[in-house]
Amino acid sequence: MQNAVDVRDVVRRQGRFQLGPLSLTIPAGCIFGLIGPNGAGKTTLLDLICGVGRAQSGTITVMGMDIARDEVAIKQRIAYAGPETSYLPWGRVGRLIDFVSGFYPDWDDVKCESLLEAFGLQRSQFIPALSFGGASKLGLVLALSRDPHLIVLDEPTTGLDPVARRVLYAELLNRMQRPNRTILIATHILADLERFADRIALIHQGSVRLAGDMATISERYVQIDVALAAGADAPVVPGLTLLAHLGARARYLGDREALAPGWESTLAGEIVERKALALEELYLALESTPPVRELAA
Repeated sequence: MQNAVDVRDVVRRQGRFQLGPLSLTIPAGCIFGLIGPNGAGKTTLLDLICGVGRAQSGTITVMGMDIARDEVAIKQRIAYAGPETSYLPWGRVGRLIDFVSGFYPDWDDVKCESLLEAFGLQRSQFIPALSFGGASKLGLVLALSRDPHLIVLDEPTTGLDPVARRVLYAELLNRMQRPNRTILIATHILADLERFADRIALIHQGSVRLAGDMATISERYVQIDVALAAGADAPVVPGLTLLAHLGARARYLGDREALAPGWESTLAGEIVERKALALEELYLALESTPPVRELAA
């Protein structure tokens, strides 16, 4: 099956910030989560995939088409919603919908009306009077009233109440019943992503730090608490990253792919707990940097 997106050795410089060199594959038919701290490059990457701006080097293909050569055809197959998009010039919700719908053969009027009702919006509403959450809902209505091959959502739950979030994720899961549909989500709400995403990538300082399917990543990493022997320092062990240290206790992030056979014997202590990590816990552990924080007594 053809990949939804292939990013190869892409570099994009914006002032002091540089995205890349970055390579990433997004298979077709999955919900793909893009995570990382503010300023890591998530929105820049989404913009490049959607044809907004150009990379200084590297290539991006979307559904087998080159983003530089086939931009119009790609944009016909992508729907995008993000918090930075402004709809103020159109005045009213209905006027905006009438304008946008004319550009896309895959626009579904029935779906649009259903989404407006589900999100509590009306065609007569004045766009400048919408709350931040209302504006976010409007962007989602525009994206989800179509049947694109790729839906790109940048922080889609920002400003949404719990009911609207439930509507959004129910709609996204319903979309995945159709063949070869792909959803790319950049978000800070990791608990939601953990329940819905098939694959994730962690972007850190413009580069991919971690990527893979959720099940494999969950199996790969583990939190390990060690009771150190009297007077022993927390040892340096390949495959273990020291997260915290207080007296005779040490906490590590273990990477099972990097641990050598017999690594337990090098700990200078006894393992008192092994714990699988939720996505948010893993994210925080991977993002942690020296100095090592202290464990609570």
